[in-house]
Amino acid sequence: MALEASEHKRSLSRKTSDRQMSGKAKPGKGKTADAGKESLAAKLKGAKQAPLPEFVEPQLATLVKSAPSGKRWIHEVKLDGYRLQARISQGKVSLLTRKGLDWTHKFGKAISSALLKLPVSDAVIDGEVAVEAGSGATDFSLLQQDLSDGRQDRFTFHVFDLLYLDGYDLAAVPLLKRKEILETILKDCDPALRYSEHFGDEGGIVLKHACRLSLEGIISKVATAPYRGGRGRDWVKSKCSARQEFVVAGYVPSSVSKTAIGSLVMGYYENGKLRHAGRVGTGYSNAVAQSLFKRLDELRIPKSPFDEKLTAVERKDVVYLKPELVAEVEFRGWTADSHIRHAAFRGLREDKDAGDIVREGAAEAEDAPMPAKRTVNLTHPDRVYWPDAGVTKAGLADYYTQVWRLMAPFVVNRPLALLRGPDGIKGQLFFQKHGWKGMNKNAALVKDPADPEQEDIIIRDLDGLLGLVQGAALEIHPWGSTVNDWEKPDMVNIDLDPGDGVSWERTIEAAYEVKRRFAEMGLTAFVKTSGGKGLHVVAPVKPKAEWPQVKATMKALADGMAADEPDKYVSTITKSKRTGKILIDYLRNGRGNTAVAPYSTRARPGAPVSMPIEWEELTDAISPNYFTVANAAARIAQQTRDPWREFRKAEAPIVFKEKK
Repeated sequence: MALEASEHKRSLSRKTSDRQMSGKAKPGKGKTADAGKESLAAKLKGAKQAPLPEFVEPQLATLVKSAPSGKRWIHEVKLDGYRLQARISQGKVSLLTRKGLDWTHKFGKAISSALLKLPVSDAVIDGEVAVEAGSGATDFSLLQQDLSDGRQDRFTFHVFDLLYLDGYDLAAVPLLKRKEILETILKDCDPALRYSEHFGDEGGIVLKHACRLSLEGIISKVATAPYRGGRGRDWVKSKCSARQEFVVAGYVPSSVSKTAIGSLVMGYYENGKLRHAGRVGTGYSNAVAQSLFKRLDELRIPKSPFDEKLTAVERKDVVYLKPELVAEVEFRGWTADSHIRHAAFRGLREDKDAGDIVREGAAEAEDAPMPAKRTVNLTHPDRVYWPDAGVTKAGLADYYTQVWRLMAPFVVNRPLALLRGPDGIKGQLFFQKHGWKGMNKNAALVKDPADPEQEDIIIRDLDGLLGLVQGAALEIHPWGSTVNDWEKPDMVNIDLDPGDGVSWERTIEAAYEVKRRFAEMGLTAFVKTSGGKGLHVVAPVKPKAEWPQVKATMKALADGMAADEPDKYVSTITKSKRTGKILIDYLRNGRGNTAVAPYSTRARPGAPVSMPIEWEELTDAISPNYFTVANAAARIAQQTRDPWREFRKAEAPIVFKEKK
């Protein structure tokens, strides 16, 4: 999906082309490209007749803090995969890494077969092999997982440059001209190949939309520049979050398994010396943690490989390793003592040499708000809660620390219902509305005035939330009122729950209809993804009306939508009536009923979160479970404003009308 500009919609995703990549081009069958294409290459300024090279040193991008602007630049979405060079020669394809290693066998037959169908005889094509997540964004962790499992059906080769074509070296040809020929060659290509679109908008605008969609960032390129091997300034990369490779210099064994790692100890080279960069304790699925344990065992060494003395805390429980492996890590920045903070493992980089790993410049804004301070100590922080996403207890705590400043108004001093899962989402899950034996002391208990015998759970600060994380709370569901006034809610929530066969576009349409009806009532609507299947439309209200009146008003809204368009909506829970329709669920607005909090995680595969968004972001570029623990923090770190910043300022009274 490409970047679109209109008054109502502007979006960016890894699906970098709106064209349907279907159908099959006529295979080259070892023949030279047709005369038209050969003539086009020959006439290009800078094209030179030359033999097909064995390998071309790849051009690399330099990290910059902000995307460049100006007409001389074009911008591409930064892909999250393995950089590869496809060499096509007389009916044979080689896929070479940035170091020239032949990895053709790693990616199966689909990509090679697709390349052989292109109308070329000899070519060198630059691109990146990646795997797309369900959201459409490329995901390096999924790529690593597929390579490890031997799965080959999800690989896509995203191509962005053409260096050689049928007897002509195109390196000196201006970039845009090279891309024009490349796009022509890829017309109607096999789905295993995808042309990487570029955007001519201002770099800052393209980066902004990439970050809003939680993508890794963008690559900006000088449109008229030749192809130059090595790292230079004609290509620059600007990121939505800090992310780079580190040397694996040690590990800490798991506290919950004897055959798994709990965290990795990272380093980087500075003037030839290995510096300590801290630990990475999340991002490992159970399978990855066990696989790493086996692989690292043969690299164990008795002494620290670092060229500096580590503190007692840094040395604690560390098993040192030969500094040979490289890992890609996503993190939120650097601490004052040069350690990475809130870091997550994204996979091993077997295409890079440990000796080449240096510290890159910080990607986060200098004025970015620092995460809240925390004091809760977690037991078994490496316990995996979301096995498929590799989110551990420590990773969940890190996520909440980063979003706390935005989440706090919606969970502090409110009675809470929790979905707990001590063994993660694959184990037993249960709702908890009241305190339990062993509950962390940072979470508090208060008596419900209407039922003094029961004590409800509340939190007052970040430590309270982390206390719930310690208690394996995987979802946080607050009341719509605070304990300052239990009986008078200060927000209402309409949950749009699509039945089978309902498209995402129809769910979006329903959200706008709820927004319109809220406006007729004098209420301001805010929207968030549910992290499940649908959307939540929420409005702040003055805490004046009591629960029965508020619930009746929301029921009237739901019944009205169902009555006006019965083919689209229902307001009853009965499943038999919901196929092909959207349930307008108003029952969240009763006393003691709850809705999942903004920014709360969901106990579903992929570790999705319920994410507040701007109305103009509500497009098919996202989905109900698009935002996850893995990508939400990057989005939030780059936000120039909170989508729900005016929430409390917009509160208005609910006017309840008695039925005659």
